[in-house]
Amino acid sequence: MPILKLSCANCSAPLEIGENLKRFACSYCGTEQIVERSGGIVWLRKVETAIRAVQKGTDRTAAELALVRLDRELADAQESKAALIHSADKKPGKARAYRSVVFLLSLVAGIFLFPIFLVLAFGEKLHGGHFFFWALAVIAGPIAAYQSIKIPPPDDIERDLLDINARINQIEKDIAQNRIILNAPPT
Repeated sequence: MPILKLSCANCSAPLEIGENLKRFACSYCGTEQIVERSGGIVWLRKVETAIRAVQKGTDRTAAELALVRLDRELADAQESKAALIHSADKKPGKARAYRSVVFLLSLVAGIFLFPIFLVLAFGEKLHGGHFFFWALAVIAGPIAAYQSIKIPPPDDIERDLLDINARINQIEKDIAQNRIILNAPPT
């Protein structure tokens, strides 16, 4: 079995190793090393360096997978924020629309139905006092109907918005950290 003469990758001490040896520790400094062979050339590399290279590859793969997950989480969080804001704006908007419809219906009822009621109730004996009540019904009825419908206060979403914004900020930081790992030059 031929013996190879090499220098330690850590301390440069002269080493003699067997041709079939793949991994060993330097007898001078104790550094674990791997014997690399390619195209008839043989050299030594510290196990620690090889492990770092594997770790870097693993970190890159994990960062790629994390970016896919984080992009999805970011989209979900932004969608949740938009839905929260939309639902908070929706309640008062519905109440305002309902209030307007009731106002218009009571106005139409006061203008058209109240005179019919007066004629039916008092016959042909309508006089100025009846017109006063009619005008009062036309003005006061819709205003009273309008005022009776309360607009709910907007939902208190500040705390929920703070939570979602904090989550979005954390996801964006995680994305930035993973991009740093992916953009690091290979060593």
